[in-house]
Amino acid sequence: MNLPVDIVYSGAEINQAVDNQPEADLVLVDTAGFSHKNVEQKNDLKMLIDSLDEGYDKEVFLVLSSTTKYKDLLEITDVYKEIADYKLIFTKLDETDAIGNILNIKLDTGKSLSYISYGQNVPDDIEVMNPQVIAKQVLGGGESYGSGR
Repeated sequence: MNLPVDIVYSGAEINQAVDNQPEADLVLVDTAGFSHKNVEQKNDLKMLIDSLDEGYDKEVFLVLSSTTKYKDLLEITDVYKEIADYKLIFTKLDETDAIGNILNIKLDTGKSLSYISYGQNVPDDIEVMNPQVIAKQVLGGGESYGSGR
């Protein structure tokens, strides 16, 4: 995506990394994925998010695979509600036809559905979530994301 990159390892470094981009309208912070069962990494992520200066507007997105089992999605979203208020991104829509979990997790968490991805080509295979497309797919009709665009 041809973006500048800073690597941070602690909450103390995150504000400096954001400050290093004074001309940027938007700064993306991508954290390493980890098991929702790893308490130490969960605490580190919460500390990193909480360390961001209050003067910055921030949005947190929880990225979930649409191929993950529903029971696991429930556990993951439950753990992350302890970390931050978040919006949902679902990936790998190109790898499954069973997308009812997207609607179920939205209803279970009350969180906003923000983006989806349906392939490996970044940023081309990322779209704003369209609830009408998802609803039509869940009901068995309509075109899927990434088909015939």
